[in-house]
Amino acid sequence: MQIEETTNQQQAEQEATLRAIIIANPAAGTYEQHRQQLEETQQYLQEQGWQVEIKLTKEAGDGKRIAREAVEQQCDIVIATGGDGTVNEVIQSLAGSQTALGILPSGTVNVWAREIGVPLNNYEQAREILLHGEQRRIDLGQVNSERYFLLMSTIGLDAEVTRTVESLTKKFGVFTYLLQTLKLGLGYPNFTAFLQIGRHTIRGHALQIIFGNTQLYAGAIKFTWHAKADDGQLDICLVRSKNIFNRFSIVYDFLFKRKRREQWVRYDSAPEIKIHTNRKVALQVDGDPCGETSQRGTPPTIIRVVPQALNVIIPQDYDGELFSKPASNQLQAATEK
Repeated sequence: MQIEETTNQQQAEQEATLRAIIIANPAAGTYEQHRQQLEETQQYLQEQGWQVEIKLTKEAGDGKRIAREAVEQQCDIVIATGGDGTVNEVIQSLAGSQTALGILPSGTVNVWAREIGVPLNNYEQAREILLHGEQRRIDLGQVNSERYFLLMSTIGLDAEVTRTVESLTKKFGVFTYLLQTLKLGLGYPNFTAFLQIGRHTIRGHALQIIFGNTQLYAGAIKFTWHAKADDGQLDICLVRSKNIFNRFSIVYDFLFKRKRREQWVRYDSAPEIKIHTNRKVALQVDGDPCGETSQRGTPPTIIRVVPQALNVIIPQDYDGELFSKPASNQLQAATEK
């Protein structure tokens, strides 16, 4: 009887242990800088009773593959180490599962970390959020039923910049992105977009259009400032610009959150948007190129929300405006088993 009770106790303790996979890219510029912190984080979480394994990527797509394997193995948490590009790759496999997304931010901009208040490039503080944070179920966006996005998808100027400087940004950082934005932005032509929302079609001349699941853009600006990550909607911000001088005003008004920013945009929200443009326009998701829009006469580009698609870990004391529903405290409850 005693042996049976001991076995049951050991089994219960094993079931209560959280299992986590840390995904890191050894080719990333910040990897060697944070390698020791990463290993210390693994050891620290293991000391708290977690089962933690670090898995390094070797080529493009490995992050998605490793995350998929973690889901198949019913791991509790996949921890993305890096920036928003790494996070986006990982969520492709986490979408629709119970496996939660955690982050150790060390990328270029780290928009998701900024959104939820995870300290940047500080693994000691970030791991405390992994350990003591709350778990929420949030929406994801999706382009053409293929590519998920956590933050936003955009078409127009910034997507063109993203496509132009994809490799340079990774090598030289955000400064290159800003220079290319200035260079291309002054001469980038407006395009005509036809947005079908339900039974209504909106026709607009745009510099760019943002479809936001969250609020922050480039870590500093809020184009979709009313967006909630759990309301079953995507916020749509169509940015208009008549001339070059308007473009400087747009950046200024949005950067400093001036009330007059509303004059530059049309703002809507919807669970699904079907898009045609008068010419092929670059499209991006979470800072990565994602093809081009559809022209009239061809099947539309479809951007939609996938409600409650992802579990995420956020700070327990989060007091921002990104969520419309209370936290479930699922992670805390699992930790206290």
